Amino acid sequence: MDSLFKNASGVISLKNLFGCTAVSLFALGVTACTKSDETAGGVTDIGNSVASGFVVTEGNQPVAHARVVAYYDSWDKTSIEDSVVVVADDNGKFDLKFDSTRSVVLYAEGNEGSGLSRIQNKASAHVMVGHPRRLESSIAAANSGYMRIVGSNEMAPVNEDGSFAFASMPVGEISLVYVAGEQPKARFDFMTAVVGDTLVIPSLEQRDQNNGWLTISDYHYYSGAAYGGIMVDVPADVSVPEPVIVPPDTSAKDTVVNDTTATGVEDLDISVRLDMEGDAQVYNSDGTPADPDCVEYVEGISGKGILLKVGQYVDVGEIDPSAGDFTLSMWTFWKGFRQGSIYQLLFAQRSDWMTSTARFQLQYDVTISSIVAVSDGISATGYAWLSKGNTERGGVLPPNEWANITLVYENGKLFLYVNGELASEPAGVPFKPKDMAEPVPFRIGGTEVANDTWNGIIDEVTIESTARSAEWVKAQYEALAK
Repeated sequence: MDSLFKNASGVISLKNLFGCTAVSLFALGVTACTKSDETAGGVTDIGNSVASGFVVTEGNQPVAHARVVAYYDSWDKTSIEDSVVVVADDNGKFDLKFDSTRSVVLYAEGNEGSGLSRIQNKASAHVMVGHPRRLESSIAAANSGYMRIVGSNEMAPVNEDGSFAFASMPVGEISLVYVAGEQPKARFDFMTAVVGDTLVIPSLEQRDQNNGWLTISDYHYYSGAAYGGIMVDVPADVSVPEPVIVPPDTSAKDTVVNDTTATGVEDLDISVRLDMEGDAQVYNSDGTPADPDCVEYVEGISGKGILLKVGQYVDVGEIDPSAGDFTLSMWTFWKGFRQGSIYQLLFAQRSDWMTSTARFQLQYDVTISSIVAVSDGISATGYAWLSKGNTERGGVLPPNEWANITLVYENGKLFLYVNGELASEPAGVPFKPKDMAEPVPFRIGGTEVANDTWNGIIDEVTIESTARSAEWVKAQYEALAK
């Protein structure tokens, strides 16, 4: 796991995620030393630096023939100064020559999507595109001026109550700037994290000690994870809210009904147990049944387990544990990071993420080395950061050894257990599954995006429409622990 590291500024970075050189979380980039003469936009002072990069979708697929514009712009300006334009090739790759003495923001459009990327160290050139979002927020104590998005011509007036809205905001790395009296006052940098139609950010605050940075009063936005549909980019010396310490919930739970033994019989609406002994319903990411000869069963924690190939998942049908309290549990021999995979899914109740038909999913997010639950990915309860995942990065999930993962949903809160121990906040993490008009499939270990397949052996899966107690989770773990 040398590929995941922090640079000197504290920004998490990825190496070789796209098979290239260094890729930063907030500026997916690659250093190049070739030359290009493709320029446009009337720029005369160019040619000092060359970068190569790719335009990709939010599903990490290349965008052929995307239009890429390098805008000379930054947060301390009120408009774009000039531009350089190129067109990507059949594989989404482009070469770009630009003036390395000026601040550059990349804008790309293609496949009916658009995206922004801030060039770092004059060499970062990857751009992710997706369908534009509506953005709603406000500036505390402001009643005039406007907001602008660096690297675009999008502007939104600040109303008397401080509110503002962009009807169409690109995805990717966004730098919002508050302008008053025709002077840039402060900025707020973030990266869009999850697909959604509308992004609502809490009120942004100006603090004198923060030297032109806007902040949010909710400390969850500064946890290092994607929260509320965004990942906030804030320098280490900026003053942000401190976490609120919530005392553990020590009250006794009613375990009479919920805590029978593993072989007990309960009258539950949903009670699924998959031993993975060779009879799992395995599908390919395109929705076709997998060839039985291409389904790999290996030694599990008990009997056989299943090792899904990239692009496979186990289908459980259109069950809906998210309709109320539930418990999801599995044993896994996780193999950690896999090149080309940003997300690895354990459970997913969804049909197609790109069409927003996702009710719930539990995943490992490699960009933040964390286990998260996602529904709409926009509201504060639609994206739940549960725990740092990889033990090699100070988390709770060990690679290359058997571990038990259990997720309990009770009274609107999630509780994550790893090897029988609570790994998330003791008081629970607020969460709300997305409301869906029609039933959607429940899948294990992957979904319709091929690269989202779980990288490891899966065994002894249970799905139940009840909230199990900590005592039950511990007993289930100890029954099979090696």
